[in-house]
Amino acid sequence: MTLRAENICKSYEGKVVLEDLSLESEEGMFCALLGASGAGKTTLLRILAGIERPDSGRIYYDENDVTGVPVQERSIAFVYQQFVNYPSMTVYENIASPLRVSKIKRREREIREKVHGVAELLGLQDVLQQLPEQVSGGQRQRCAIARALIKEARFTFLDAPLANLDYKLREELRSELKQVFGGAGQSGERGVIVYATPEPLDALMMATHVGFLHDRTVLQFGEVQDVYQRPLHAAVAEYFSYPPMNLIECTVENERDRGVLRVTKALKVDSGIGRDRLNEDRYLLGIRPHHLDLRPTHEHMIPFSAKVELAEVVGSNTELHLVHENLRLRLFLDRVESFSVGDEVTPYIDPAEVYLFSKTTGKFVTKTS
Repeated sequence: MTLRAENICKSYEGKVVLEDLSLESEEGMFCALLGASGAGKTTLLRILAGIERPDSGRIYYDENDVTGVPVQERSIAFVYQQFVNYPSMTVYENIASPLRVSKIKRREREIREKVHGVAELLGLQDVLQQLPEQVSGGQRQRCAIARALIKEARFTFLDAPLANLDYKLREELRSELKQVFGGAGQSGERGVIVYATPEPLDALMMATHVGFLHDRTVLQFGEVQDVYQRPLHAAVAEYFSYPPMNLIECTVENERDRGVLRVTKALKVDSGIGRDRLNEDRYLLGIRPHHLDLRPTHEHMIPFSAKVELAEVVGSNTELHLVHENLRLRLFLDRVESFSVGDEVTPYIDPAEVYLFSKTTGKFVTKTS
């Protein structure tokens, strides 16, 4: 079972939203469409589902061209960002509703078994007889997800279903959705799954594959860990990281025929490759916040001075916003520490975790090791 988009273009009132976009996902994948607000994720999702038509390009379910097939005639389920439920119907009837209107007639006993099975999967057993307005926001969204699951559609599309939930509920539902759609081979049982989100953590924690939307197209698509470890563009590297990757402009100097990346007068990093392989004078140096530390983890760590601009404790972690010679960087500690604004600290860079991108094109050049 496959889902394929070929050369999709879409504009609204003269503004190009998607341009020559191609993408393919298949059964067994939990595919996340990741990108900033306005990148075209929802538009692409709606085109893939048949809710909207592309201006040009084709959509295939398996090898069948479904570009002109109405959404009602497709085997799809769609979960919206908003809590879309029938307010006058109980949670039980909301979940059962797709089975009651299906062309396949089912006995009441079969409907009851399916509703209770999905409700147990999503922790809704205790609220089945309540109305949507009587349950929490997380339970309302679980209800919408359960209604999509019970259809047993071949293609399931989720449009940022966690966006309107608070932090704790998002954490809970991430775990549940991973189990339902991505864990223990269940995504294969659920058909093709496509999940649109602006949150890198959603893709990192739930998806098997990710497509990064940027500048009207899919800039990179692949397995989550492959895209994370080997970003092909600075935009992918910066966005698909939590917190965002630090991108710093640097110049190249020649030391014993090796390219040394000069960030400031006090900070330089050996690229580990020959100067002759670096044919530009200026690059973007990328370092993830968790590859900076306030304690050297090995003898090759590179120290520099900085001041604390902001300190935030996030759960059991600490995120620091630092300033070094007018450069702003983020540092992420996997522990809780207390800092005050203006504190002087000595961060250390792990030189084996530095990415290099072209300043002109943004394309990936090399990674130190």
